Amino acid sequence: MSAKTSLIEKICLAIVLGGALLIQLSPPIEKALSTIHIGKMTIPLAPIYCSLVAFFLVMFLTRLIQRFLKNKLLLKTDLNKSTQATIVSVIGYIGLIIAVLWGVSELGVNLKNVTIVAGALSVGIGFGLQNVVNNFISGIILLFGKAIQVNDRVIINGKEGIVRQINIRSTELETTEGIRILIPNASVLSTDLTNLSTQKENNLITLSFCIPLNSDIKAIQKLLLKVVAQEKRIAKTPSPTVFAIDLSGSAITFELSATIKDINLKNQLLSDLRVEVAYQLKKQKLI
Repeated sequence: MSAKTSLIEKICLAIVLGGALLIQLSPPIEKALSTIHIGKMTIPLAPIYCSLVAFFLVMFLTRLIQRFLKNKLLLKTDLNKSTQATIVSVIGYIGLIIAVLWGVSELGVNLKNVTIVAGALSVGIGFGLQNVVNNFISGIILLFGKAIQVNDRVIINGKEGIVRQINIRSTELETTEGIRILIPNASVLSTDLTNLSTQKENNLITLSFCIPLNSDIKAIQKLLLKVVAQEKRIAKTPSPTVFAIDLSGSAITFELSATIKDINLKNQLLSDLRVEVAYQLKKQKLI
């Protein structure tokens, strides 16, 4: 959440609470604002104001709880980032539901009547809200399920990228080109989905190096193992390997295999390894 949004929330809360306090401390003001007459229509301002106070107060407290969980409490746990994000999101939705219900009750509306009306309206608008409800339910499944998580590299309907956020209505995917797109949650569950982060074989990287036969072959083989052993983004187990996979009349080809810790770093790591190997070969005058 941006600093600008946070400031707006604080200003709105201050106005609402300040007005409520002023009304409570000044009976004449309370009486004057209790109702307002526009022609033959009478509008009760006091219940509306109390409803706004209830709504903004609950939402403000919800935001405080979310920030505390996200920035302090959850950081001290062993939960992964996706689970942490799910907990924070669920707290937000619970807070919103409580805020709406409390706000409606402050208007003097019987919540039982709201349930009856909502049930009657659902028949008429059910088809119109079908997609909304479908995406909502799908969002709940994604948040609590293990199909995809935040920071997973996935392929959704042919689009490859990293999951940046799972909202209650849509999933935000950052493509390999750096473009962020929103995909409806219902589409995520109903289309082809491949989670590359959960497939261990995709964490395996291989690099081939063609070395002239007149080079110091043994020294180069040791250098390749040394370079990969010093790379912190590569897992220690299983151990990296370097094998000679081809031999021609003038060159020998080595294949370096290793397992990386984070699939999202694969392309950058491959590039860095190539550069480092070339640098070390030149520095040690092995080729």
